[in-house]
Amino acid sequence: MAERVGVQVYRGNLTWPRDECFLHAKARNIKGIPDARCFFLQSVIRDLASVPGDVVECGVRFGKSTAFLLEADRVNRTYHLFDSFEGVSEPVPDDIPSDGKCRWVKHELIAPEEMAVKNLQDFPNVRFYKGWIPDRFPEVADCVFALLHLDVDLYQPSLDALDYFWPRMSAGGVVLCDDYGSFGCPGAKTAMDSFFADKKVRFIELPTAQALVIKLE
Repeated sequence: MAERVGVQVYRGNLTWPRDECFLHAKARNIKGIPDARCFFLQSVIRDLASVPGDVVECGVRFGKSTAFLLEADRVNRTYHLFDSFEGVSEPVPDDIPSDGKCRWVKHELIAPEEMAVKNLQDFPNVRFYKGWIPDRFPEVADCVFALLHLDVDLYQPSLDALDYFWPRMSAGGVVLCDDYGSFGCPGAKTAMDSFFADKKVRFIELPTAQALVIKLE
């Protein structure tokens, strides 16, 4: 695929696929986001060791990204996991790509909560919040966060999560959006761009389709 679109990829020269922590998480054989994104998540959580706060994930599905984060995190913090476990929510016009063909319908990508619970059963510091975003956010109103991992594909839940969690994030904390550069998820990019347009942050777009935002103050 990379060659067909004229993109050069150096697979043979990469060291991260042999990283011990990455391999330990990969051995769990959980379905989900691509390996390169998982490794980047591990790199981010290691860098956040000195930043106080919990981790919040919006969009859990089978728990793959959570497992990779937990394997690499050496800080004793709680992971708050929000997901409908009924698939994606209803798309809105902002979720329609430039070709006019929306990639999503409500309840697509459904995954049972029981599977995520089973995949993460080795980690006692995990809390699940089943429900549509943002219905259960008030349950963590008193928490402070070091990382928001945003993987909900669509505009409205992305914006709702940013609105709620950004004021509760520590200085130096990170928002990592999984779908920012995905053609089929324009709503995630629109939500990120509009929300951070007037904020003092460092905003980095990655070739993995992720985007990383660092809270400066």
